[in-house]
Amino acid sequence: MTKPASPQARPRKRLVFHIGDHKTGSTSVQTAFASDHVRVKGQVPFFPAKLSHNWLKDHCQAYAAPNKPKAKAKAINTFKNLAASIRESEAEFCLISGESLEGIPAAVMKEIIDRFFAHAADEIRVIAYVRPHAGRFTSGFTERVKTGLPNALKRDLDSFFTFAYSNGAFLYAPRFQAWRDQFGTDFILRPMVRDQLYKESVVEDFILHAFDTRDFDILGKADANESLCLEDLMRLKVLQLRIFKTSTPQLRHAVGWEFARLIARMPPPETRTKLRLHKSLAKQVHSAYLEDARTMDRDFFDGQPLLESDLERAVQTAPAEALSMEPADHLSATDMRSLEVMASMIDGLLRNKDVSWVPFLRANRIRDIKALRAAITEEPVRPS
Repeated sequence: MTKPASPQARPRKRLVFHIGDHKTGSTSVQTAFASDHVRVKGQVPFFPAKLSHNWLKDHCQAYAAPNKPKAKAKAINTFKNLAASIRESEAEFCLISGESLEGIPAAVMKEIIDRFFAHAADEIRVIAYVRPHAGRFTSGFTERVKTGLPNALKRDLDSFFTFAYSNGAFLYAPRFQAWRDQFGTDFILRPMVRDQLYKESVVEDFILHAFDTRDFDILGKADANESLCLEDLMRLKVLQLRIFKTSTPQLRHAVGWEFARLIARMPPPETRTKLRLHKSLAKQVHSAYLEDARTMDRDFFDGQPLLESDLERAVQTAPAEALSMEPADHLSATDMRSLEVMASMIDGLLRNKDVSWVPFLRANRIRDIKALRAAITEEPVRPS
């Protein structure tokens, strides 16, 4: 992956592909870079995206798909243009970040990087973070409810476990070993374990290991708190269930992110419950993923029992009773009535086909990034 030394006229350029995983602080990393909050060796790294590069997933899949020549041609053009922008950038450090890339086979990404990006930088690395199994299970469930996916929206934690495990979800070792096989020492895997992170910050840990330097600064707050408590998740669930039959998966995804964006601006609710595995389910998760955790600890974390210990803690600290996934069990009758009225109103608005709701809602997040950037540069926020 490392090319011969580049001309002395410019410093060596490093390109990093950040491929996730989901629920490992990717949004915090992307927000910091997209808003120009990061300085590495006094420079602003090149981050060619308004929010993230999750849209690359569709192009990677199209590139690998048989019998779809038009989609593959579009993907190739996208890769060429992105690589050209990186090659032409004067930045020493460049970043492509999309947690959705975790679902792309390592061999496909290796072919894409070798074919289109090898001449865009002198060094190319791939970095990923992995969250311990119990936390990934609950955060994965939360994210699926948040974005209106039926595999969690219409299930409780127990049935979601049966669904997820039967489909091989959250089994790490085979997938990460495939990335290591393809990229060798240019693949970096970090544990999303707070006391293992540099300064207990995922953004600072990311910069340190992705760009191999402690010479960096972060302007303002680094880590974003984007997790929904159970009460707010149930509020959102009322809305997602209401719009489920009349909206697309893309629209439900955008609605979930807009809800989370607005909630983050508000004071926390008086009651804030964390979603946790109950005792019997924690034992099932422990049994199902223990071998995978031990393999990961042995092969990627120098034998430290990071993932295994987390599984054990999940069992030890789990409450006896399961938390209900029914909104009415967590919200008052008055709240439920108000939520149903508002959900029906929003459902009616979203049915207006004259509005392109997905880009409209996404633009709100882009405006937030622009505002963060303007706060640093002291430049006015320009209209989208």
